[in-house]
Amino acid sequence: MSVTRGLESDVLLRLRQEGGAALVAALAALLARTAPARLAQISHGVANDDRAGVVRAAHSLASSSANLGAVDLAEAAKSMELLAESVPRWDDVAARDATAAAIAQSWSDVADSVRRLAATHIEDV
Repeated sequence: MSVTRGLESDVLLRLRQEGGAALVAALAALLARTAPARLAQISHGVANDDRAGVVRAAHSLASSSANLGAVDLAEAAKSMELLAESVPRWDDVAARDATAAAIAQSWSDVADSVRRLAATHIEDV
């Protein structure tokens, strides 16, 4: 299994060139540490109609995942942020649930790679 499954190799290469393997590992550690809480906040916000909480959590998750090249996760989180910012779209419960499921699946797809990067200073990303 690839250490970087689900992560954009060009983003990882740029990060490595700019800050070395330590930067890649630090960003991965940040995402690995914060993503579960952000996912829980999004899930709680969707279940309890807390649009503001969803916006905050989704924005944070979108930013930190984009920084590491987890594009699918970043896009799903950004979609949730935009959905929560719009009352008519937020009222579409099926859209909320589908977007929350997409975020959870995207994290599941990339979580192992993120954790591996966080635990290892790799020299050849």
